[in-house]
Amino acid sequence: MHIAIEGPIGAGKTTLARQLAAYLRQQTRETVRLSLENYQRNAFLADFYADPERWALPAQLDFLVSRHRQLEALTPAAGTITVADHTLLKDRIFAELVLKGRELALYREIADAMPAGGSQPTLIVYLDADTPTLLTRIAERGRDFEAAITAEYLSDLHRLYRDHLATLHVPVLAVEASRVEPGSPAQLTALWQHICRAHQRAPD
Repeated sequence: MHIAIEGPIGAGKTTLARQLAAYLRQQTRETVRLSLENYQRNAFLADFYADPERWALPAQLDFLVSRHRQLEALTPAAGTITVADHTLLKDRIFAELVLKGRELALYREIADAMPAGGSQPTLIVYLDADTPTLLTRIAERGRDFEAAITAEYLSDLHRLYRDHLATLHVPVLAVEASRVEPGSPAQLTALWQHICRAHQRAPD
């Protein structure tokens, strides 16, 4: 089982991934591995937020290579549950959001040429929140390079997620982030039950 948590900036993907992995290590007999995106290694990210038109393509290609390497390292293994806060879907969505014309065409050509190795999601948990909530959370975590994120940017991101999620061939479990109490055992239990039903298996 490979559970990928997706959603817009500020939804709480990494927090939920950490908590779900910790919960499963206590509640199941299977090996649980956690894969978190290392966004800090992107050498172009701060430049992109300062000048999106100039730095969008190198920032997106850096993410593309990094995400491919991380997912390729997650080889499928029997008796293992993978919990990740990132997918290659995320890369495509952000590319369409920030690139256009020749740059988007070049990105797509490079992305299509890269092998889809490693473990692939068997279920996506789509963690969402309304735009005001996302803006509040982004401000609260205080990352300087995210200060320029606008409501319009997040609205476009929501639209692209809706469009892409509708085309997937894996189950998608939508979760409203504002209704998830961080660290709540009861809510983590309920989420695990929903995941198991989507996978048509009984929870341990």
